[in-house]
Amino acid sequence: MNITLLLPLSAIVFLLASLLRRRRSLKYIQGPPVSSWLLGHEYELANQAEVGDLEFKWFRDYGTVFRSAGCCGEDILMVSDAEALHHILNTGGYRYPKTKDAVRFIRQISGRGLTWAQGVVHQRHKKALSPAFSESQLRLLLPLFQMYSDKLALRWRERFADNQIIDISHWLPKVTLDVLGESSFDFQFGSLDDKASDLRVALQTMFASSQRPSKFTTLLRAWKRALPDSIVEWFEAVYVTEEDIRFKAYVDAAKGAARDLLDKNASNLSANGEKISEESHDYLKGVEGKKDMLNMLLRSKAAEDPKKRLDDDEVLSQVSTMIFAGFEITACTLTWIIYELSRNLEDQQMLRAEIDAVREKRGDDAGLTSNDYDSMPFLNACIKEGLRLHPGVQFTTREADLDDVVPLSQPVVSTSGEVLKKIPVMKGQRVHIAIAAYNRSPSVWGPDADQWKPSRYLNSASESKKQQSMIGVFGNVMSFGSGVRACIGWRFAVIEMQAILVCLLTQFEFQLPPGGLDIQTVPLRSMNAPMLRGKLDQGLQMPLVVKRRGRADA
Repeated sequence: MNITLLLPLSAIVFLLASLLRRRRSLKYIQGPPVSSWLLGHEYELANQAEVGDLEFKWFRDYGTVFRSAGCCGEDILMVSDAEALHHILNTGGYRYPKTKDAVRFIRQISGRGLTWAQGVVHQRHKKALSPAFSESQLRLLLPLFQMYSDKLALRWRERFADNQIIDISHWLPKVTLDVLGESSFDFQFGSLDDKASDLRVALQTMFASSQRPSKFTTLLRAWKRALPDSIVEWFEAVYVTEEDIRFKAYVDAAKGAARDLLDKNASNLSANGEKISEESHDYLKGVEGKKDMLNMLLRSKAAEDPKKRLDDDEVLSQVSTMIFAGFEITACTLTWIIYELSRNLEDQQMLRAEIDAVREKRGDDAGLTSNDYDSMPFLNACIKEGLRLHPGVQFTTREADLDDVVPLSQPVVSTSGEVLKKIPVMKGQRVHIAIAAYNRSPSVWGPDADQWKPSRYLNSASESKKQQSMIGVFGNVMSFGSGVRACIGWRFAVIEMQAILVCLLTQFEFQLPPGGLDIQTVPLRSMNAPMLRGKLDQGLQMPLVVKRRGRADA
């Protein structure tokens, strides 16, 4: 079929599908006015000048649940209500899966890995990978986290004079990428050493021009959402964009590196007592059992039990998935935390005093343990507050796979003036989980929800109140998600942030540059990124004054 004929025909199908969606109408729920029936609010939300400009105001105006408009009149349920989120993400289990278009996109950018999988397939992936993220395994990785943190500090001392401005947003992704590569896959990115890597280049350039979708791209995405997979796959094979080429380059590079690593390490795999198939016997020549990501992938490939086995492409896709999801958002969160500590010097001094006290108690030559990090309440309060105020992503989207009734902890008023304590939804209803808005909800965090205040986690009464609506996996924040689809690597990220922050604050002091910084929070790639207002074309930036502390060998 000629593409010029397919597009009008598909547009008609899309419009018909949009009309059919009216049976799932949410018109009785209040929501902001729409200036374009064709684009709804989707184009506006994707092109906000700053994260939260629109939805934060809308949640203040209409309550913790409101109706947003999708393309061509679709109604979308926007949710930041604690009980509703608990119902959808925790109680609901797999009853609110990722939307079809989200699954397609994830497969395109990272393959058939954990974040792509749904339902029982997701359970199988999670079961295969979970041992690599256990607390006991992560404790074994701590010296590696500390080694790379020290290496970052050394690079700063080698390349920058004291009391100099350093763009920390340039350096923190280097250390988190090196940590992830070696700790999970025994892969040497060499980012802190400025080594060339095809995989690293492909990773850093894959979203080169994807920041703000055009009106055409917004409609194209909505059009794909309404059509069968077979038509979308045919269209994407015919109509290939530069973005598609970059995505494929990254996935190919990641899977290629994964294949080499798996082949290289297969002979050292230990099944650790697990029964395996005969054809997989070649993988079991080693006897030393390991539970790092690479070895868990090898074991899952070799497993006889189909509930634990991953096929070849799933195994390779886990590598591309974990690299894509596991380094940049962590680095971005660290950037925001150090920025907030630079704006709030009393908090920085308080945190440094806590770190120095623990180090002095341990002895300067003794390496800190996970228990030492966990014993620092203000360190962990700062990490929680950084995650709360600056989550990696703004939204995630789900779709009801059955008719349901969503309870609310904060009732909302309908268009007719009725007080609603529950929201009926029908099968197929799209739901936007407003991560950033929940993290700043006054009903959960109080009237100072928009302010940096790590001490909120030190107040036992306040913490007890938040426990009543606990939905996140760490500090009641939604930044790692919640329920069966919560981020599998959240403990990895927290321990890594603990190690890096303690190392840097032991050796350096951070301050805003003379004149301050005008930072803008921009939705970029898969994260909410810091940029300088008026200089967005220069990409991520966080230039801070970095002053050395006296103990260079700390």
